[in-house]
Amino acid sequence: MRGRGHHAANRRTRYSYINNGWTSTVPNARARRHPHRNGRFGGALISVVVGVYLAFATLVAAEAAHVLHQRSTHPLSQAYVPFASDTTPKYLVLMVLDGARPDYFGVTALPHVDALVEQGTRFSNAFSGILEAETPTGHATIATGSRPTNDGILGFDWGNDNDRYSLFNPDQMGTVEQIIQDSHAPTIAGLYKKKFPDARVVALSGHKYYAAAPLGGPDADAIMYYQGDPQGHYVPVAVPGHTPPPGVLDAPGVTLPTTHLKNGQEDGLATTLALTAVKQMHPRILLINYPEFDWPLGHVDGGILDRSGVATDMKNFDSDLARIENTYRAEGILDQTLFVITADHGMMPITHFVSASVLDNSLSAAGTTAVDAAANSAEYVWLADAAKAETVAQNIVNANDDGVQSAYYLSSVGGHPRYVAANRSQLSDSEETANQYLLGSLMNGHQPDVVVVGKEGASFSDPKTNWKADHGGPTWESEHLPLIIAGPGIRAGQVITAPAQLDDIAPTVLEDMGVQPTGMQGNVLTDAFVNPPARDTQGRAGEISTLTPVVDSLIQQSEAAGAP
Repeated sequence: MRGRGHHAANRRTRYSYINNGWTSTVPNARARRHPHRNGRFGGALISVVVGVYLAFATLVAAEAAHVLHQRSTHPLSQAYVPFASDTTPKYLVLMVLDGARPDYFGVTALPHVDALVEQGTRFSNAFSGILEAETPTGHATIATGSRPTNDGILGFDWGNDNDRYSLFNPDQMGTVEQIIQDSHAPTIAGLYKKKFPDARVVALSGHKYYAAAPLGGPDADAIMYYQGDPQGHYVPVAVPGHTPPPGVLDAPGVTLPTTHLKNGQEDGLATTLALTAVKQMHPRILLINYPEFDWPLGHVDGGILDRSGVATDMKNFDSDLARIENTYRAEGILDQTLFVITADHGMMPITHFVSASVLDNSLSAAGTTAVDAAANSAEYVWLADAAKAETVAQNIVNANDDGVQSAYYLSSVGGHPRYVAANRSQLSDSEETANQYLLGSLMNGHQPDVVVVGKEGASFSDPKTNWKADHGGPTWESEHLPLIIAGPGIRAGQVITAPAQLDDIAPTVLEDMGVQPTGMQGNVLTDAFVNPPARDTQGRAGEISTLTPVVDSLIQQSEAAGAP
């Protein structure tokens, strides 16, 4: 059995799990100022990350199998009924398989997913199109139809001493809401409810409150996630201000008497909670995050490296989809529902860990320190002295680590902030084009001073985690994700190879549901429509022209690295 984890553990900080969340335990003054990212920069702090995983593995190791039983005995969906091409869907079910790869869909037979694909359009070269390619960022992009440049969410935490943001605690979900509100980025929930004020929107996850909160955004009626309570039960709770009506959080089947979960139970619980909300709230829009594809399948087991694990999790999801279809059929709304299956980011098997000493030594030699740093399949660094960014980037390049493709420092070009590669002469034009496109998504006034780009397979995370896969950076495996859209108005049986990205999802579903996606940065995926809206075709054509060289470069680099 596999444990459950939390991305905060990768910040090389000591954590202890308590009933209602993660608490940092840090021994020095610098750690107290920056509790989520001090292991490498706060002096002689001893890393106990492994302890986190052992604790969490114990938390989710056994027992309480009634959700799995519920799945196994639930009747299968009937043959899928083709959607009417000339109607506007009234309902949306958007399912985010956190960290899932497109090749997961070919590992085992998936009768319900496959039937849905046959009735819809699949984008084979969809990618996140943002940095950091992390859970909060990806879900914010899905919800807002905008990149971090517009919606303000850069990752798990970011900033300098005077302007710091951290999403590592459920208490910070109000911060997520405030950031999105302050950005004035519209959301799926907000725009839909503006046209249909009585419509209800529900967003939820398993333990990933940092997925559910940005996915629902400020305007969702209910935002829910799971946590352990003081009695040791695994229970759904709500983000303050987004509590569902009585009878949802305490409905039969949504609470387990133990926090020791079997594989697949958490995703199954998310579906049970979602269907409870459907029956009691009748939401027009249902947004679900499925966390187990990211953890443990991805990070702990290596994702596609564990094909047996992939098959198990995908079969479970197929069963969950069947449960959703059955419920919507019983409600008489299945043929009025638009379905979207996607992920927030990809998952890259790790073949090389970049030593922490590369950055540490580069900082020391430049005479500065890092106020904050995010270490994943890239490294994002906020400096105490931003004027030293070029020197730090050059020092990183000079270290000649096999996992480092490039190091960029923040500069000003023509009066505008821009990242400049310290090793530009060593990069091909196509690599520079791809990097610059993705780096551009960081530019929101809080962007890091230095970004270190890893090669395919390279991770900057701590080897002591024993992770087998990672994401977050600008590599194809970190970025590539599934995107399937099916429902009224969507072409059936289509596979589109033209690139698409996360910020296209919101404008596409809103357009199909009869709502103008005003203010969104992404494009309507007109190539998925039976009757493409003429006003959006030019924008989509321009997007394809821009994204094609980016995707081509990322794929070429991945293939050259021998990625699976």
